[in-house]
Amino acid sequence: MPVTDEYVKGLPEIYRDILAAFPRFDPTRRVGYGLSYPSLYSALNSRYSLGEIRMGCERMAEGGVMEIKNEIFAHPTPLGEELIAVAAGRSVPAQAVPPFHPPDK
Repeated sequence: MPVTDEYVKGLPEIYRDILAAFPRFDPTRRVGYGLSYPSLYSALNSRYSLGEIRMGCERMAEGGVMEIKNEIFAHPTPLGEELIAVAAGRSVPAQAVPPFHPPDK
């Protein structure tokens, strides 16, 4: 099911802001590339505390939107990429390397 604009608009503001911060911080970011909590903090111009950003990302990870790596990097899942695209008013960015599909056995 595709992510709708209405769904994203209905999210609490902190989640919409975090999602929209990914392309704001790095407009050339590729699918699946994550950002550190301090990078998101910077992109959000200190609007939220670093702890609030961490908690927001962790809660989105619980919902399958992010994957937290090394306890500091938020990497969007495919669902997260769709949400980011809608939150930022853009399309999903191209993948750096297309997925590899092994042959059927």
